[in-house]
Amino acid sequence: MNTGFTKQKQGQFRHFGRVLYGAGLLMQRGLADYVRDGDCPDQILLLEHNPVFTLGRSATRSDVHVSDEFLTKNGVELHRTDRGGQVTYHGPGQIVVYPICNLRGGRQDVGRLVRGLEQAMINASKDFGVTADRLEGYPGIWVKTAHGLEKLGAVGIHLKRWVSTHGIAFNIDPCMSHFQWITPCGITDKGVCSLRTLLGNECPTWNEVGTSLAFHLSEILALNPVPVAEPSQSISVTVWRRGNSGLEILMLLRCLSEGRWWSNVTEMIEPGETPEIAAHREVLEETGLSGNLAAMDFQHSFWLEPTICGVCGDEPQFNTEICFHMEVPADSQASLITNEHNEYRWCAPSEALKMMSRESSKAALNKLLTTVAVGDGDQ
Repeated sequence: MNTGFTKQKQGQFRHFGRVLYGAGLLMQRGLADYVRDGDCPDQILLLEHNPVFTLGRSATRSDVHVSDEFLTKNGVELHRTDRGGQVTYHGPGQIVVYPICNLRGGRQDVGRLVRGLEQAMINASKDFGVTADRLEGYPGIWVKTAHGLEKLGAVGIHLKRWVSTHGIAFNIDPCMSHFQWITPCGITDKGVCSLRTLLGNECPTWNEVGTSLAFHLSEILALNPVPVAEPSQSISVTVWRRGNSGLEILMLLRCLSEGRWWSNVTEMIEPGETPEIAAHREVLEETGLSGNLAAMDFQHSFWLEPTICGVCGDEPQFNTEICFHMEVPADSQASLITNEHNEYRWCAPSEALKMMSRESSKAALNKLLTTVAVGDGDQ
């Protein structure tokens, strides 16, 4: 069985942490356009998504066994995609690999690509003492356990003009109960496992598995790694106060020249600054406020779309946003010092979520609501 390519080409391996699912789709579309030029290196993205169920072309809503309201309450998104297959789950503790590859020029073999992706997962599993294999008729990789055959890694790709998108999902230590809310890949008589369920305390870290997968993908896909530029960095600060009716969020309306959309405080980190210093500086510059700054334990990366962000250069550019929240005194009023904004409002969290256009701002606010006591009037 041919499980790899022999014709060599260049590839760039990009190791991200968290990437919100919508941002991941934009990454794939932008990079698919980039690699269509046969002189550009293939792009291999290794990342982790927020909790999300994705419906492939063969999936139906009935493959998800819980309501939209239940998903919202439990912080799980639902997306339809153009990949093959049925419903699958992505979330923290799972490594997702998107091989954005141009197969033209002697590599036009989608079956070999799929087998190669499976083989990379099989080889990575072996690195950590787990024996996995293919199962005829069931894409992905499987492990024989005391409960029967269980899937450790899923595969589903989309091919357009010989450029691949989507890819593989390999379970390291995800929330296994989320798989019970769906019929994974349409399979009802087999289970799902993870390196954690198989190895217990010997489970490797996300970074260890990412390093292993990248090595095996490089070999099997015959990619010569090319250096990549580190993403730029920015901060996001959700400013809030304890109002009479409960928690209130500060929303800023950007001026027409800035796009006229409601947002929290965001800005690039300047050379020599720590993220914390940048967060304090930007809140003070944009609103005149200061307060108790706290890290959210949430950062995410995204593609800088050239026509929107005004970036330029031959290589795709990315940014990592580090999120904070800041509590200010209950009677605080903002002063719009810069010319970036022309209006502000203090809003209940439910209103702020409706006003926000960026999924990252919504994710940060939802993260805040899980860590701060919310008043009865805020929902």
